[in-house]
Amino acid sequence: MKQPKLRQLTHRAQNGDQDAIVQIIQRLMPLIKKYSHHNEDDEVELMLWVTQAVRRYKPNTTWGRDELRRWQERSR
Repeated sequence: MKQPKLRQLTHRAQNGDQDAIVQIIQRLMPLIKKYSHHNEDDEVELMLWVTQAVRRYKPNTTWGRDELRRWQERSR
């Protein structure tokens, strides 16, 4: 069975689909583990951040760059 695209999952998550959030976290878990180790953040903290970021996501904007900059500033 083919996995839904991240964009589809994001749209579903923004419409309240909790399973979509779980799938997004599962897909991003390797990055979450990497960055939590690299930046000494707690994995749970990063999972919560991802969940909140998915809800704030706005397609066709500079959202990604802005969100990343906010996270990097917070991590310093």
